Amino acid sequence: MLVLVVTKTTNFELYGAIIEAHVEQGRLAQDPLSRLKQAHLEHYETLSILRQTLDRYHVRYDEISRETDRLPHAHYDAVITIGGDGTLLAAAQKMGAGARIYGVRSSVSSVGYLCCAGPQELAELIPGIVSDKFPTIESARVNAQIYRVFDGHSEQTPPVLNDFLYTNANPAATTRYRLSYRDGSETQRSSGIWVSTAIGSTAAIFAAGGEKRPLSDRRFQFRVRELYRLGQLQSRIDGGLFDPATDLLEIENRCPQAILALDGQHHSLQLVYGDRVRFLRAPSVRLGRPLNLREFG
Repeated sequence: MLVLVVTKTTNFELYGAIIEAHVEQGRLAQDPLSRLKQAHLEHYETLSILRQTLDRYHVRYDEISRETDRLPHAHYDAVITIGGDGTLLAAAQKMGAGARIYGVRSSVSSVGYLCCAGPQELAELIPGIVSDKFPTIESARVNAQIYRVFDGHSEQTPPVLNDFLYTNANPAATTRYRLSYRDGSETQRSSGIWVSTAIGSTAAIFAAGGEKRPLSDRRFQFRVRELYRLGQLQSRIDGGLFDPATDLLEIENRCPQAILALDGQHHSLQLVYGDRVRFLRAPSVRLGRPLNLREFG
């Protein structure tokens, strides 16, 4: 068996030196720095436990950072991410159809809703992966086809496991667009549009008024944020479910500059006036879920 381990650069590694300098100069309290250090130590302790457990079960593995643009040219039987939801989502954009992905929450301060284990569960996780008996669920992914107005060129985004956000490049500015859904369309102004998978339905789209969906649901969901109704009592198109095989969902950007963000900060594309974004089904992956449906907190 060959496993790919995807890990992260901790916030302490990224920002610790700057924050430490501010603490020493009395500009920041000690607490934030202490929390960063603790999370850093917990992350590497979890990574060490994982390596030891893989060795114990004679599992071969490669190890890369989630910031790596391209995966090594090898077939992997499973992917294990070490960090939190962000690390898992970044890795899932690079995985092919049917890949098995298991998220390990490496620190108590990491958000791990999508993760299936913590450091204490690695002794169960690794033999479960080897035997292919650790529970997984088929998870739908969505991608977007972008049609560029300047040259007619089209490009496709990586597959997204959680959600897209379309919005004005300036978060304080109005987002202007034409939204087409099924057989209707509207010109709208709002704060943007969430487009989510079932996995992502408990995250930002839910806070914006969307609905939680069963994790096995293969349909996708969209929700307009803070729609300006222009004096109308009700918009015909402000959210709903769609299946790209039968239902059109397309955004024609009418902002001078806009962005399409993939899974939060993990990837974003720039849009100009007239660019069109159409949402499509991407190949699904298998996502590890906690044993006995337990979520690790």
